[in-house]
Amino acid sequence: MSSPCIYEHVKNAVQEAHGDYGRACLARSFRVKYVNPVTGVAFIGCGRDNYRMLWSSITFIKKIQNKRCMCRVLHVGGTLRSCQKFVIRHNKEQLLQLLEQCKTPGEQRKVAKAIDKAEKYEMSLDPIEVMKRKASAKKSYSKPSLEEFDTD
Repeated sequence: MSSPCIYEHVKNAVQEAHGDYGRACLARSFRVKYVNPVTGVAFIGCGRDNYRMLWSSITFIKKIQNKRCMCRVLHVGGTLRSCQKFVIRHNKEQLLQLLEQCKTPGEQRKVAKAIDKAEKYEMSLDPIEVMKRKASAKKSYSKPSLEEFDTD
């Protein structure tokens, strides 16, 4: 599962569901921003005016690369960051459910480690944490004064 493959399947689904009009509406703004073949999650972007058309078309996709699939929209967001945050929370919830189903201590340790990693990554996307990192980076960088460049 790759970005070009997803792009073609979604584009064809829009064509089938909404015809030339749908394809033309999405022609400029439609893009596949991210695909994770392991989790089966993809970030698909389009203009605000056309997201419902894209959404309705995605539900009709039944096969990708001759493999049966069920496509569903997990989240609609205005920014890539909001989508990233959602996916991290969603994956964490899935891992917590998986943790309950673990049978051996080894499996539990692996899943718990993945949950910890997800929590750390979620914190790294927190806007307050981002502002703190930017502020500390500005403090550590000092502008050179004109006196330092004074040449006689």
